[in-house]
Amino acid sequence: MSSVTIITSIIVLLAGLVCYAFISQTMSQKRQQKERLLLVLKSRVRNFKFILSGFPAGFLPKELTLLVQRSLLQLLEQLAKLEPGTATHKEDLQLLTQQIAEAQRQPPQSHQSVTVDNPQKAREIKACLEELYKFIFHLEGKKNLTKAQADAYRGMIRHLVLQLAVDSYAAHGRIAREKGKLRLAIHYFDLALKLMMKERTSGSFDARITQMRALIKDLEDRLQNESNNAAEVAKDDGDQPPVNSEWDKFTQENWKKKQIYD
Repeated sequence: MSSVTIITSIIVLLAGLVCYAFISQTMSQKRQQKERLLLVLKSRVRNFKFILSGFPAGFLPKELTLLVQRSLLQLLEQLAKLEPGTATHKEDLQLLTQQIAEAQRQPPQSHQSVTVDNPQKAREIKACLEELYKFIFHLEGKKNLTKAQADAYRGMIRHLVLQLAVDSYAAHGRIAREKGKLRLAIHYFDLALKLMMKERTSGSFDARITQMRALIKDLEDRLQNESNNAAEVAKDDGDQPPVNSEWDKFTQENWKKKQIYD
């Protein structure tokens, strides 16, 4: 075998090894990119499922429900393409498609306020609203929503947070009343009343304000007639503070931080 043949063979071999290494590296990079994308998509899917499952039936307005559902649908479609053999993706898509169809059939004005009478549930719902609020900013930043659209969605969330704060005050008031702590109950009911008075617009909360005033008046009358309550200490028995503390610090800057959608 001549030296030329040997050199040519070596060059061909080296070229083949270089090509193999390049192809192998490219495939490895694509595999790693796919794995990272899957992790991101699955994390987002979990987050959207957390948001949707965290609200009581009928709590979210139709517009917000459809916004989250359609966003989740897009993520599931991407997952189904990346993992076509995974049956759960197809099942999730089918179920979500049915839920979207049901939500679309609801009349625009069918939403009714849902009262949350459990303080722990109120805190869980607040966490879901916070995630949804961040997501609105994300969509606006990506130009998927106009500022007017984003402001409208944020207005809906703001009203829900207000409603949740009032519910939380009222729930703590009822707990205090059941424990016989009338002064503490009056304190919480009065906070709920003041918040509704401060934030009500276009007659919102009017019926509830009337109800709350009557409730406070009844408790004040009872308290006046029960001398043994005179020395009652108004404290919360170590219970967690009402979720309304979030209302006091509800600002766009605080609630839009820590994006996980980018």
